[in-house]
Amino acid sequence: MTASQFGLKFRDGHADIREVKPVPAKEKVSAALSLALPGQRFVARQPIFDRAQNVFGYEILFRNGVEDYFNADPELAARTILDSSLLYGIETLCDNKRAFVNCTREVLFKDLITLLPPSQTVAEILETVEPEDRVIAACKRLKAAGYLIALDDFAPNDPRIPLCEFADIIKVDFRATRPEERAGMMRRFGSAKCKMLAEKLETPHEFHQARDMGFVYFQGYFFCRPEVVIGREVPASRLHYLRLLEMVCRSEIDMREFEKLLKQESSISYRLLRYLNSPVFGFALEIKSIRHAMAVLGEREMRRWVRLVVTLLRTALRSPEIEYRSVPDGAALRDGRHP
Repeated sequence: MTASQFGLKFRDGHADIREVKPVPAKEKVSAALSLALPGQRFVARQPIFDRAQNVFGYEILFRNGVEDYFNADPELAARTILDSSLLYGIETLCDNKRAFVNCTREVLFKDLITLLPPSQTVAEILETVEPEDRVIAACKRLKAAGYLIALDDFAPNDPRIPLCEFADIIKVDFRATRPEERAGMMRRFGSAKCKMLAEKLETPHEFHQARDMGFVYFQGYFFCRPEVVIGREVPASRLHYLRLLEMVCRSEIDMREFEKLLKQESSISYRLLRYLNSPVFGFALEIKSIRHAMAVLGEREMRRWVRLVVTLLRTALRSPEIEYRSVPDGAALRDGRHP
């Protein structure tokens, strides 16, 4: 499936360092065009390059319009980014490269990022997440499941130092740190196991300085501003979500009834088929029916998947009932546990 089939429009070209030049001042966008219209969804991506100046991955960013700035509650933003990645597919949004997806403490507690494939996903833990026991437990689950973990906006004497043992990538803000601080963090944390990423690079000098210091990955306006992607929403029903959540919490499920309800909720069935037809799974034949999808996943995984998706999407629906019934901490990665 192509980006055009999902209604996706990339406002800039695909990121390629051979074609990217320092970005001029942003174009003005009228207020009438800057916000999402009904049925529209905006998401942005910014490329991350390696030392050979090849694209290693993309950070997926929340946007509520075509303007290149963040203006939303971090929890809503994180869940919307996750859902956009699920709805449109990482292979579409990120050209089959890795997706760096922001994780709040709630996203970590509920294992929501496990809706995305570990082979293509980097869990980027925000600077607001404190290294409490539940966060450490969530990191252990993600590592055991095969996910890479990145620590965003890492600073000297960062309170997330206890999470460094799980980190595969540490991101350092070039605009918020001094050269001696960056050198100290490089000596202390940089290794073959944990690679350092220089972010918010804006000039050739900063890029060369970061490369000479030993940074492995690079991100910033010097390479490319975030590309805004415009896509279509899939209508959702709060009632169907509540019924699905109630059903997967039963000790026994009538699979025929389950299939019927899934077919009635297009926002769930669309995401399910999109998820299973990702190239990550590598199925020889396209999965076209809900019954086929249920047979492939099995009852236990279907329960887990539906619980996670409903928990993720309930933010958009603002439903207190769905909030109350949401996934308990770590339930997504504990076999055989049903709330």
